[in-house]
Amino acid sequence: MKTSLTWLAVLLVCCMNAFSQTPFRVIGYMPSWSGSVNAVQYSKLTHINYAFLLPNGNGSLQAIENPSKLQSLVSTAHANNVKVLISVGGWNNGNDNGFETLAASSTSRNNFVNNMIAFVNQYGLDGVDIDWEYPDPGASANNYITLMSRLSTEMHNRGKLLTGAIVGTDGGSILSSAFALVDFYNLMAYDYNNFDHSTYAYATQSVNYWRGRGLPASKLVLGVPFYGRPSWESFAQLVARGANPYADVFGNVGYNGITTIKQKTNLAFDQGSGVMMWELSQDATGANSLLSAIHEVVLARTGNPGSPAPVGQTIWLRGNNNQYVSGENGTQAMTCSRTAPQGWEQFTVVDAGGGKVALRSQGKYISSENGAQAITCSRTSIQDWEKFTWIKNANGTISLQGNNGGYICSENGQQAMSCWRTPVGEWESFTYGTAAAAADAVSAPGKAAVPADIAAWPNPAPAGSTIQVTVPQYDSRFPVQAALLSASRQQLQVQRANAATFPFNIGNVPAGTYLLEVQHHNKRYIRKILVL
Repeated sequence: MKTSLTWLAVLLVCCMNAFSQTPFRVIGYMPSWSGSVNAVQYSKLTHINYAFLLPNGNGSLQAIENPSKLQSLVSTAHANNVKVLISVGGWNNGNDNGFETLAASSTSRNNFVNNMIAFVNQYGLDGVDIDWEYPDPGASANNYITLMSRLSTEMHNRGKLLTGAIVGTDGGSILSSAFALVDFYNLMAYDYNNFDHSTYAYATQSVNYWRGRGLPASKLVLGVPFYGRPSWESFAQLVARGANPYADVFGNVGYNGITTIKQKTNLAFDQGSGVMMWELSQDATGANSLLSAIHEVVLARTGNPGSPAPVGQTIWLRGNNNQYVSGENGTQAMTCSRTAPQGWEQFTVVDAGGGKVALRSQGKYISSENGAQAITCSRTSIQDWEKFTWIKNANGTISLQGNNGGYICSENGQQAMSCWRTPVGEWESFTYGTAAAAADAVSAPGKAAVPADIAAWPNPAPAGSTIQVTVPQYDSRFPVQAALLSASRQQLQVQRANAATFPFNIGNVPAGTYLLEVQHHNKRYIRKILVL
């Protein structure tokens, strides 16, 4: 029987996870018996699970195999910003007696949890991955929940992760109450049968099964195999024997080639939060690497982290429908409904440290509100939740990723901005540029102008003269910006005013035909000007 305190801890973990978002996970298993620490493509991974640590029925732990390899893995992975977890259990020839026995005894459970805490501390690990294959229905399933509840409390209290590996389908012995206890579950969507053991259809079936059971997408990591069946050859061995790296069948062996791996990674982006692979040493090298194929999808879906705009530069952000982001003088929630860059839509790029940037408008800082609320622009200093990773998208736009992985969203320029979208979508990206680039974008071909009902006289005008310009429906709350453009729409000069009628000096431009562009509030006017 769980105590009310235990249930409270479970509820708190559930709530914390429900309101958090995380970047896409790429998790590779490294067996103690295979693979080199130095051969790992760390830049393409977020987590590595070292396999396996085996428990005894009394809660003690068997000696870890190849401990020096684990030590080397932890130091190398951490130097590359990759987390390392210890995976406990595994298939173990179908023998799960250690788990069954220890989970049924309060004393053994306590021993096991205490030993896991000591093991994690000894090796400087980032968490524990429980790979109990598999609890039985009934008492065993309930004992699993009790064990995971204790582990969840102890790991999370120490800032460590608790994850698990679970079967792709028919996992009824993993009760739904377990979902709140883990940071995420790795779906072993393979070994379903002998030949076609890990098809795309089975991956979809596995995702649908667990999502239907209530596992949140934010905690669902789709497992993929780097080996074939029934031969159990690694992908590298199959390719070396002549298998097509893009196919799924070679002779009588079924495997996952690059095409299917990419399809599954996209599925994981759409329905989950990551991809896991068994196991890293089975991958091919070079252009045939399956991990590289996964990484290509990750870059395509999240965008390449790009260099921020130069610190101190003033920029504008324009949403997907050509609307401009507004800081509202730095006092309100941001909108994206202005058709021309104004002073209160400028942002200064500020170095926020750690490779991140902050954007400041009118002395106020943009805040992501931890990615859970509308963007505000009302902070007077940079905070952790006001720092953004500058994501450079493949189409040349940028996205701003908040501290917890949430992306700023322009809501198609129609609503206040939010910071709650993952991954990057079209209406979550912005074109950015300087004042000149912003003004030029407004007058770019394809952007319809308001009919030319401004008054501009004299017209024709002598070179070097002054034109009087009158703006209809003038609103004193908004400044007016007037620009003289060449026939090719090159901006020659810009002038700002705060009146319905104002003088505009056309300067010493050569005789010819020009365009006078006037922007006010949410309207843009174009009038042809002839200079004599």
